[in-house]
Amino acid sequence: MPLCEADYLRYVEAFNARDYAALETFFTNDFVLENAGFAVRGKPAFREFYGFFHEYCRETVDFRGFYPGAEGFVGHVLITFEGLKDLTKEVLDARGLSGMARVPKGAQVEVEFLILYKVNAAGLIHRIKGAVWEPERP
Repeated sequence: MPLCEADYLRYVEAFNARDYAALETFFTNDFVLENAGFAVRGKPAFREFYGFFHEYCRETVDFRGFYPGAEGFVGHVLITFEGLKDLTKEVLDARGLSGMARVPKGAQVEVEFLILYKVNAAGLIHRIKGAVWEPERP
């Protein structure tokens, strides 16, 4: 059964609550998240990545739209990133995340995303790929 908008809203709510266990119920065991030149493969890697990232940055997702398709859906969101600790180039490079933008401690950045979620026949997400607009620079 494919995911519907109400399911996606529950997904966003779980993400904003940092409820990784609830989020993982939406995924296949071997799902892949691709973004910013890196890939997170599987539930353990997902939990490790976000455990690390959310230590440095508060991430809040604001739902903007849900667009179903033949192989899954696209979520349109505005994500606010708030720097909690300095996430340096060295820290990102050491984790193989050099493509990620850094949000300095105390800074707040809003970024608009279209996120493609591909689902399997059971309606579980097996691939996530984000398209992002760089924030405008003053």
